[in-house]
Amino acid sequence: MINIPPASFRVTPCGEVDAAALDKLRNSFDTSQLLGLVDRLDTSLTEMGGMIALRDDLLKLHTMAQALIEGTLPPVTTEESSVWEVAESVLLDLETLSSWIRTAQMMIAPLVDLVPEHRVNELPDREGN
Repeated sequence: MINIPPASFRVTPCGEVDAAALDKLRNSFDTSQLLGLVDRLDTSLTEMGGMIALRDDLLKLHTMAQALIEGTLPPVTTEESSVWEVAESVLLDLETLSSWIRTAQMMIAPLVDLVPEHRVNELPDREGN
């Protein structure tokens, strides 16, 4: 008689998953943390004025840097901000987003670990793999 080991994966409504990883997550993963990520993203984006505001600030910083470094004529502006103030503001916004992204990556990574062994080679390379 052939001894067939039990499947190391389960077929679920959300696709095939590693059985052991699923059992582990069911005992340790709080799905409400994902909703918390959405709330924190909304808060971060609101505090910085949204992605469009960040984009606008990056374009403004480019124009200012171009005027300083390449000697182009800056557009006429009534704003009193200096290049370092704009750069500092953009940097702080990016740090806020970076912090959120690092947290989101840590929270989401256990869900990626649900990949069944026979599908691991389909994952793109990630840092730390």
